[in-house]
Amino acid sequence: MGIMEFHVCRHGRDARWIVRLDNSVYGAYLDREEAVLDALEAARDALQSGREAQVWLRDQTHAARLL
Repeated sequence: MGIMEFHVCRHGRDARWIVRLDNSVYGAYLDREEAVLDALEAARDALQSGREAQVWLRDQTHAARLL
C-alpha cells in the first residue's frame, strides 16, 4: 500500500475547505483550521495503524507539507 496523502484545499464555487484523500473528498469544512486539524488527526490515526501518511496544505499558489 502507498502513502496516504491528505490534501487540505479550497474547492467549489463557495470555496469551502475540503480534505481530499486520493480521489475522494474526506470532509468539507467552514474554515481552514478545522480542515487541517481533521486531516492531521486522520493522518495520525493512519500512522498508529502502521500506514504511512502525509498532510498537505494547498492554496492557489503554494503547497506545504504539514506532516
